[in-house]
Amino acid sequence: MPEVSWGAFSSKGLKHINQDCHSVTVPDFSRSARRSVIAAVADGISSSQVSQYASELAVNEFVRDYLNSSDVWSPRRAAELVLRTLNTRLYIKSQHSPYRENPDKGYVCTFSAVILCGDQAVLLHCGDSSIYHIRENKITLCTKEHRQVGDGGKTYLSNALGIKPELDVDVSVMGVSTGDTFVIMTDGIAETVRPEDWQMALGKFSADLHECCAHIADMALNDGCNDNLTVAVVQVDSISPTQSPAYSTAGYLPFITSTLATGTVIDNWEILRQLSATDRSIVYLAAHIKTQQKAVIKIPAVSMQDSPGFLDEMIKEEWVAVKVSHPHLLAGWPDIGLGEFKRTSFYIVMDYKPGCSLRQWRDDNGAPSLGQWRDWATQLVGALTALHRKEILHQDIRPENVLIDDKGRLTLIDYGAASLSGHNLSAATEQLLIPGDLLFAAPEYFVGLWPDERSEQFSLAILLYYLLSGEYPYDAEVAKKQNYSGLLKLRYKSLIQRNIAVPVWVDAALKRACHPLIAKRYESLSEFLYDLHHPNPAYSGTLPFIERNPVRVWQGISAVLAVMVIALSVMLFGQA
Repeated sequence: MPEVSWGAFSSKGLKHINQDCHSVTVPDFSRSARRSVIAAVADGISSSQVSQYASELAVNEFVRDYLNSSDVWSPRRAAELVLRTLNTRLYIKSQHSPYRENPDKGYVCTFSAVILCGDQAVLLHCGDSSIYHIRENKITLCTKEHRQVGDGGKTYLSNALGIKPELDVDVSVMGVSTGDTFVIMTDGIAETVRPEDWQMALGKFSADLHECCAHIADMALNDGCNDNLTVAVVQVDSISPTQSPAYSTAGYLPFITSTLATGTVIDNWEILRQLSATDRSIVYLAAHIKTQQKAVIKIPAVSMQDSPGFLDEMIKEEWVAVKVSHPHLLAGWPDIGLGEFKRTSFYIVMDYKPGCSLRQWRDDNGAPSLGQWRDWATQLVGALTALHRKEILHQDIRPENVLIDDKGRLTLIDYGAASLSGHNLSAATEQLLIPGDLLFAAPEYFVGLWPDERSEQFSLAILLYYLLSGEYPYDAEVAKKQNYSGLLKLRYKSLIQRNIAVPVWVDAALKRACHPLIAKRYESLSEFLYDLHHPNPAYSGTLPFIERNPVRVWQGISAVLAVMVIALSVMLFGQA
């Protein structure tokens, strides 16, 4: 990581509020996977009263997520994927707000950033802020304004975070030398102060770049700028001679193309044995050479090494594991990001959790007791809630993806299908239409509706239903529905109809949690969990007799019909 000097300043100027946000971050080498200096500036659009929240979220979340992203990605690829995820997050935020029909009023902001890593700089830009590069006193504008000319010759912003689902972002990489300076400024300053004037300020206040930035903002204000004022300056003082990883042009570390035999050493890991192999990936149990602590190493199969969407989803598993910490979620390797972990090829590392899947457990032991089942529900609700608080949907809840150890502790695994803030890393042409197992996926995936946390509630309810019965409440009918009206025809088959001995109110809670219509489900997982443990007065009555004892009902109907036939026969033939 280069040694830098930096300064920054932001002010509301003549406006009532400051809709800009900025950050210059120099990592402290604590837990971040990235060794990068980040300077980022976002400018909320003035037509929106909530865009300051967009700019603050964009800057702060970008810095945090980028620094925690996997170094299997190149800096450029990681930065672009993080920014695309944030764009989706802001877009969905607007869609769920009163401003969904008017992007000019929604959660929209421009974004420009410089990331210094080793002897290179990654530049990201969308909007009308400006990034300048200065080398040997020569100023170069590295960005172009994303503006278009409308009616009457008036220009308007044509590109920014949160405007549309798919982000158009300018990404470039350039070499960095000692003495280089990068300046990022919002459009108010860039359109008011000439570059040669603020360059003179850089020379005059070189000893204090914070004061320099404040002076540049004052220059813009004095020259008539009526916009917010934000500027950040990063000066490269020295570059450490470090060997950079050999990333491919696509943005990945080199692939492992041969099977790893027991005893093979890769970076800090010794392969102990192969755990599984499919046509998509190979999974190994490994031990850290120094500590002997066990971990799981996963590499893509050779047949998948030319599929960027699949590769990004695999790397995402490690990223999610770092973003969220919970006792019942599979964790990433704790030392990822520390200096001793030097990764030189494409693989992900996850914590090792011994145990078997809930599918295997049920095959071996049958249905759990109601008390055990409730304990499992509590553990899984805790795990899913931790994911949802980070705006992550797991999207593949099924018995194979839940491990149980010899103490009854569950661990939710496999984040390959997860979405981050509504964003899937796979390209649209590569990603599966329906994430996860079709028998557990919520109906909204099949009819084209937007999923949310209640979609996970549906899948969890199906899982819990399966654990008790070995069956599914709608069998395979959900996957056959392709429109909203089709969902209305789905009929829940109660556990009591399947002769499963559970309280009526427990079955009623499951029925509500996996209702075909998302609006009919519980508002939260905690509410669902409460109803699994406590009788809800609304469900205190018994099921209709026909649902509790359908055979007896039809026997009764048949008996009545038989009596009627006999009576009619007597009446007709008796008269004869």
